[in-house]
Order: sequence, then C-alpha cells, then structure tokens
Amino acid sequence: MFFLTSEEKWHFELQGYLLLRNVVPEADLDVMRPVLDGWLTADEKDLPAPLKRGRQEPSKTHIGHIHYGHEIFQRLNMNPEIIRVVAGLTWGCPRLMHCVFTRMVKGPEELRFHRDDDGVKVTHGFRNPNNDFQVADGEIYCSHLATWIALADVPPGTGFCLVPGSHKSTVPEPDGLAVEHDPPISITIPMKAGDVIIFSTRLLHNASQWTEDYPRLNIFQRYVFSWFFDLPHLYPLEEHRDKLSDDMYELEKMTRDEKQVVKRVREILAGV
Repeated sequence: MFFLTSEEKWHFELQGYLLLRNVVPEADLDVMRPVLDGWLTADEKDLPAPLKRGRQEPSKTHIGHIHYGHEIFQRLNMNPEIIRVVAGLTWGCPRLMHCVFTRMVKGPEELRFHRDDDGVKVTHGFRNPNNDFQVADGEIYCSHLATWIALADVPPGTGFCLVPGSHKSTVPEPDGLAVEHDPPISITIPMKAGDVIIFSTRLLHNASQWTEDYPRLNIFQRYVFSWFFDLPHLYPLEEHRDKLSDDMYELEKMTRDEKQVVKRVREILAGV
C-alpha cells in the first residue's frame, strides 16, 4: 500500500481524520453551486429522480443521491485525492454507499455529537464489523469512512466539529454531549471552498452552529470496504443505472476486483 504518507497514517490513527486542502477545483465548484441552487428552488416534483430533498433540522436542507442527477458529482465521488485517501484506509477496496448535499443557514438548533453507523447494533464490548478501525504493521483498516466537502468558505468556529481521537474510545460519551468549540476536548476546523475532511464515522462529530450571513454548503459522502458488506440501503440504485458512468457504477458495487478509479490513482501515484 502506498496511498497514504507516513504522516497521514500517523495523524489519522491518532486523531481519526485528515484535512485535505484545495481538493475540488474552482472550475468544478462553479458548476456545482448553480446546479444545487436549481435543485433547492425547484418544485419537489421537478427534481430528477432519484434525488430527494428534505429537512433534518429547521435550518438545514438536504438533497440526496446528487450524483445521479449530474455528472459533476460523479466526478467528485471519484476525485483522485479523495480516492487516494479512502483507498488507503480500506485496503485499496473502497465502495461509495452515500452522497448527499446539505445547505445550512443561521438557526437555533441545539446540536449534539454523534457517531454514524449502519443501523446494526452489537453487544457491548464487541466492534461492529461494518464500522471497524484497526491498525497493524504500519497500515490502517477503516471499514466505514465519511467526507465533509466545503463548497463555501467555513470561518473558524462555525464548521465541522469533532472530538479528536474519539474513534478509538471504548468508554461511552456523556449523554447529549453538545457540539461546541471546546479545546482540547473538541475542535472546529476552518475550511476554504474545495477543502475536504475525511474521517472515521466512529469519530464523535457534527456541524457547529452556522453564524454567517451566507449559507453553509457542503457535500457528505460515505465509503465502505467493498468486499463483504452489502446492506439493503447501499448503492447502486439499480433502477437508475443508466444515469451513472461505468466507473461510477463499479465504485458503488460490492466487488473483489480492483476498481478502475483505484487503478488510475495507483498509476498516478506510481508516475505511470
């Protein structure tokens, strides 16, 4: 494996996340934002299937499955820098299982830290194999990863908030742990449009309150280890297969073969 640098492995093992700068080109952001604005303002019935729009909190709007609606988001899901890190944390075998856009405005929500899972509950003391984290022989295995991609600048104190190192915690966190910038326990990460955070979904995380006069815009992806886990809610959405490129469809499928996008990243890193 040579997807990750030794410094990246050390940082991810210690803190559970990596921050990548300038991953999404400005030209791509200039395409994404008008497309998303159109989907935000369109009548629900006019959204291209299988996109779904909804609200999880009063100030937060979600649009799911966005890469089925426009090629630019397929390109994002196969971004070489994102795939490099995700492949490096999944033994070279990533599978895209989720892709959603979120728009957030100022609001009064009382946000709480959480961990993401697949809905499978395991007996206390056991690790969920669908959301595992292990380190051995200088390599990392993380079977469930997520990204937080900024489409607009995120000033200090307003963005992605996390508890570094909590992906390794075996002691339950306090009930209702509030999201706040409270170093050294929790931190928020300032970002520029085009920056990406990749993190273990076992990490305690959430978005901080948004305080700016413009909306917070981000895309959230999930990747899992490709070989073993095939839960009912995972991609691909077969009835919409015609909306995906062959490589995007392959990235969504459970396979044991090396995926074309991973092969291309290997070749880039090898200078081929």
